[in-house]
Amino acid sequence: MLGVLVGGLVLADHPGGSHLVQVGPVHPAHGFPIWYKDANGLSAELCLEARNPLCGFLPGDVPNPDAPLTVPGNFPEEAFWMLASSTMNTRGGGRATLTLALEAAFASGPVAAGDQLSFGRIRIRVDNPRPGATYRVIHPYGVNVFTDVEGGERGIDFTQDIGSGNFADALESHVGPFLTWSPPSSAPAGFFGDPNVPHAITGSPFGTNVFRIEGPDIGDPGSPFLCSPPATDCIQTELFSLMGKRATLGGVGPLRATYSRTASGGALDVFAFSQPAQSIQVRSPGFSTTPLGGSPDGSYFARVSLGSGPLPTGITLVNITDEPDTVVSIQPVDLVSITRAEYDLATRELRIAARSSDEVEPPVLTAEGWGVLTGGTLVRTGVSVPPPFITVRSSRGGSATLPVLVLGPGTAVPVVANAGPDQSVQSGQSVTLSGAGSSGNITGFSWRQTAGTPVVLTGAATSTATFIAPGTSGALAFELTVSGPGGTSVDAVTVQVLAGSPLVANAGPDQTVVQGRAVTLDATASTGATRFQWRQLSGVPVTLTGADTARPGFTFPRQNTVLLFELTVSGPGGTATDTVQVTNIQDTLTVTRAEFSLARREWLIEGTATVAGPGNTLTLHLGPTLADPVLGSVTVDARGVWSFRQRDPSRRPNATQTVSIESSAGGQLLRVPVPIR
Repeated sequence: MLGVLVGGLVLADHPGGSHLVQVGPVHPAHGFPIWYKDANGLSAELCLEARNPLCGFLPGDVPNPDAPLTVPGNFPEEAFWMLASSTMNTRGGGRATLTLALEAAFASGPVAAGDQLSFGRIRIRVDNPRPGATYRVIHPYGVNVFTDVEGGERGIDFTQDIGSGNFADALESHVGPFLTWSPPSSAPAGFFGDPNVPHAITGSPFGTNVFRIEGPDIGDPGSPFLCSPPATDCIQTELFSLMGKRATLGGVGPLRATYSRTASGGALDVFAFSQPAQSIQVRSPGFSTTPLGGSPDGSYFARVSLGSGPLPTGITLVNITDEPDTVVSIQPVDLVSITRAEYDLATRELRIAARSSDEVEPPVLTAEGWGVLTGGTLVRTGVSVPPPFITVRSSRGGSATLPVLVLGPGTAVPVVANAGPDQSVQSGQSVTLSGAGSSGNITGFSWRQTAGTPVVLTGAATSTATFIAPGTSGALAFELTVSGPGGTSVDAVTVQVLAGSPLVANAGPDQTVVQGRAVTLDATASTGATRFQWRQLSGVPVTLTGADTARPGFTFPRQNTVLLFELTVSGPGGTATDTVQVTNIQDTLTVTRAEFSLARREWLIEGTATVAGPGNTLTLHLGPTLADPVLGSVTVDARGVWSFRQRDPSRRPNATQTVSIESSAGGQLLRVPVPIR
């Protein structure tokens, strides 16, 4: 499958069911699908009228425009079921082009039989974007975002091709449904549009029947492509060059032609597909011309009586609705049925049985990779690993594939016990033994103590057992046994009870942190503790996660405050407390540049903050206080640098105008003068 993605990301996928939904039969003359159909029921065929300007061929594209088109003798290197393009001017004399196509081409380039492929294409090329900036491109089939772009010619150069020589792969592209002139009735009869006349289009599944680019300085002042209201950071056009031909041919695609015969006679079953409401016939010198019955979904079938005469050596399917008729040849084959494909785990036997629909001259049946079936059966012994599928082929051309049914008991997976790592604990501490690391199809757990001062195990028949460490120091040994269909497994773990340590609460050193950041309190330096409990004593209330653990966490509020917490630890020696204070870093703001450009009607304010990173957001107020109206906001980058740039013709400073700035990390800067340039 083709798939080239350069510098862009399609953000919006198609709404359900709005892709191309069906690919038609292959044309016998050129080897490409006769048509593709979209979810709206609109079908397009390749526009191959060499001298019709509505097909958009240039001189030389078709070697002989007055002769029938065939592969490899007389065919263009590329053709289209649909081709839509749009162009705009960008800043500095550049161009932006959009191409949307469902294309027929050849994998190696030149026209070659057997090399045909089809694909849906989205191509976006934009000259002179601002280097390092981000741009959004909106078009009928989605939204593409390009970040950190290059400048100059084709600073944005994006192509997405989805398709292959398997013509159904193009159904997975983002091209679809087909676009038409708006309204469709305004297009030339039988076509989606005229590629020589820029025109408004319709058909976008998102309602975005435009070519639009959003990003800094993408357009020149005064450009006719500026969005409304005019701004150089947005250009748009609704005009497209559109080529596409409504399908007039249905074609016919053979799906199956199988015969069956006995001593009393035979029959031929023919399956095919096309567009609905087609007149399709099956013909052969061996029987009368027979029409195929059709269904509303484009499926067709006929059964032809063969009598007791010879088998037809070949048949043709003819769609007489087409002008000219579409004719496809096909060779009938017998129908192979696999009645048994089994593997026995106990005996390691592979057993295959199959039959052919030809009972008059039974053909040779061969199981691929295993040999010839004798009397319709084959048994292979000593097969260590069963195959996932069996394919049986007939000497008359038929074949069938069937998954292998595996019989017998499943393979027993051995169990492995894991009693967890050795531990060191304090006297009186609650201890947990965990077998969660054990593996296999485990049906039972069993813990028992094998050495040391006896303790009472709770949950000894589960994966985790608990006990209270005794008052005497020393080693305690435990054994975990896990069991399952694969047998049993045993592992051991040692718990060292330490001599009693003086109970000391240690809430850790005082901390200074950034507003809005995660904070972790740490009591691991406490000694003799078996339980921990934290509570907040003062400051803006916060939510402590894990307040009964040694290392709880919380998020510092986005305001200036001092938080005080108390730690209480308990153990065999009683209880003890300690406190810790957490304060926020004071954010210091500076302004390195501030001005308002009359020519560009633009605010430009830049500076630094001591609290770096995107978590710190600055809000700018138009006036001397933080209560004045908001001019805009900006985030601080990882270096502690920020830059606010905004075009706002409706608001401009007067001779004494100032701005005031506040950060989400608590910084403030008031009455910053803004000179007018």
